[in-house]
Amino acid sequence: MLPAYVVHCMEGRARLRHPALGEVAVRAAAQNALGKEQDVVEVRPGAESLLLLLQPGVNVADICKRLEASVPMLVRPQAEVAAERRAAARARRCDKWHGNNAGFAAPRKAVGGQGDRRNVLGISRRKLEVRAMMGAAGVCLAAGLSGPKPVHILAGLVWAVMAGRHVWVRRKAV
Repeated sequence: MLPAYVVHCMEGRARLRHPALGEVAVRAAAQNALGKEQDVVEVRPGAESLLLLLQPGVNVADICKRLEASVPMLVRPQAEVAAERRAAARARRCDKWHGNNAGFAAPRKAVGGQGDRRNVLGISRRKLEVRAMMGAAGVCLAAGLSGPKPVHILAGLVWAVMAGRHVWVRRKAV
């Protein structure tokens, strides 16, 4: 019986697909191991896969057993390996997003209890922006009702600038 990572097998060809083959080191090890097989004519790499061109009448299951001996990562469940690769990619993106381009996450102090440098006093910048905009609108309304016209005009201008910036930054979401 063929392993789960053999997705296609016919006379002279077999396609092996496993998320572990997306890693350069694992794919190189698999290519080296398959290159030493007598019955494998050629190994062509693909995206998380290998295409094997084989001699006629070859038992692909035996080749896979010998491959698993040299590349034990292929024995692990595909979903588990794929989840680990997604988590590693997510961690790299988070490190890049947080300005840590060195590839390792240095421990940070929690700002506002959130552990995120983008927060100010525990409030995200977007919420802080919206609250400031609503505060400027409230001051404009209160000044307009109570009488000091210059304060009303100034608060209205501040609100208009903040609202314009808010709409411009989030124009795709509108």
